[in-house]
Amino acid sequence: MIRSCIFCLGIAFFAIPCSSQNVKTGSPTDAVRIVAVGDIMSHQTQIDTAYDKECDCWKFDEVFQEVSSMISEADLAVGNLETTLPGDPKQYSGYPQFGAPDSLAKAIKDIGFDVLSTANNHSCDKGRLGVVRTLSVLDQLGLKHLGTYKDKEEYEKNRILFVPVGNLNLAFLDYTYGTNGLEIPAGTVVNLIDKDQIAADIVLAKKSKPDAIIVMYHYGTEYLHQPDPFQVEMVDHAFSSGADIVLGGHPHTLQKFGKKTIKDKFGVSKERFYIYSLGNFISGQDRRYVDGGLILKFSLSKENDKLNISDISYEPVWVYIDRTGSKTQFRLLPVKKYINNDQDRKLPETSYQRMKQFYKDTVDLLGP
Repeated sequence: MIRSCIFCLGIAFFAIPCSSQNVKTGSPTDAVRIVAVGDIMSHQTQIDTAYDKECDCWKFDEVFQEVSSMISEADLAVGNLETTLPGDPKQYSGYPQFGAPDSLAKAIKDIGFDVLSTANNHSCDKGRLGVVRTLSVLDQLGLKHLGTYKDKEEYEKNRILFVPVGNLNLAFLDYTYGTNGLEIPAGTVVNLIDKDQIAADIVLAKKSKPDAIIVMYHYGTEYLHQPDPFQVEMVDHAFSSGADIVLGGHPHTLQKFGKKTIKDKFGVSKERFYIYSLGNFISGQDRRYVDGGLILKFSLSKENDKLNISDISYEPVWVYIDRTGSKTQFRLLPVKKYINNDQDRKLPETSYQRMKQFYKDTVDLLGP
């Protein structure tokens, strides 16, 4: 949840840096704690189980209840909203064209998310209504967003998302490889991956002297456990163009993270941080490797104009489809808390073994 100066909150969404949040000093600033998650999806099973006939509404609060503290304790929480918010229950649907109730976004906001990327292969699933209304709902909830824009005017105004948090001013950019062959609705803008455009956007962001530039990509080959050549190429392109951090998604599986020392076109050689794929955060993909994800944690601070990226860790989270009660309920569980199955909510043996398999797969890939 963003913690920042009151003055800056009102203008954080505009492509103008907040001067009081961009002070360069010789002493280190307080570290800003960031969490990032992958794809927030709305498969049909999720929508169906969230429905409450007593209120004729959809409730998602319990889905995130057990991970809420991990999100809210951060200074900034970022995720990818891989669905639209069409508003009409007749348009609530899962794969292949996603549309979710507004209450999913509200549940995300309530647990502390601050910034959502909206540029992904499902951005245009519900046409112009889906693009425009999704952004309107996020605005009403106070969730910052980037990657899709209701019109050219909004794109020009908010092409770079500047987010003041703590003593830092962060610049965010967001791009997708495509929109599943669907045309981008007339008048709207969806940021597509284009090397020249990305480089130009980073140059534009740098003019405002942000403390860090974070690029979010929706790219790669689904279900691979290692990045494909295009992912590697685009991460390196972002870094050589001047970005500091890349957060990737789309494969639905977890992929490695780490640091690279790359000299950019401005002659600056420094460590830069990446994760090729954050995997799923919440979805209805109920099978090995895609039935869980992580909450990635890292800290940013500044000393003598140098950005420090530290305290990098992750918390594995697993999607438990709880069928033990009168009503099936999706629950996102912190794996380490449940690894001994000694909590009040005891998992059935089959579910417990699947969670343990997910944990083993994750640790084997990313390390403990």
